[in-house]
Amino acid sequence: MKRFALAASIGLILVSVSPAGRFDGLAAQSQTPAQQPNMQGMMKAHAQMMAKMKADEATLDALLKTMNETSGDAKTAAIAAVVTEMARQQKAMHAHMDEMHQHMMGMGGMMMKK
Repeated sequence: MKRFALAASIGLILVSVSPAGRFDGLAAQSQTPAQQPNMQGMMKAHAQMMAKMKADEATLDALLKTMNETSGDAKTAAIAAVVTEMARQQKAMHAHMDEMHQHMMGMGGMMMKK
């Protein structure tokens, strides 16, 4: 749940940050025509991120269901599968956050040069 809340918060921040670096819930409405494609790209990226998160949750739910329905050696293997998937998702989330951080720092640098 913490992972979902963190990723959702990051996504909402990315969508709501205006080009000037301020939080602006109406950023999409106040954009100039030249800035609209950037906002559309961010909204598309947010939708993709949310779809990926839902798919990851479904994968984890299936593994948890299997884990809870098994016993003996099969349960040990199912637990290992759950832990492995959680580690994969955690690493993917950190890589995505790093990518977004680099992107935001690049945008900030460009903004400063104007």
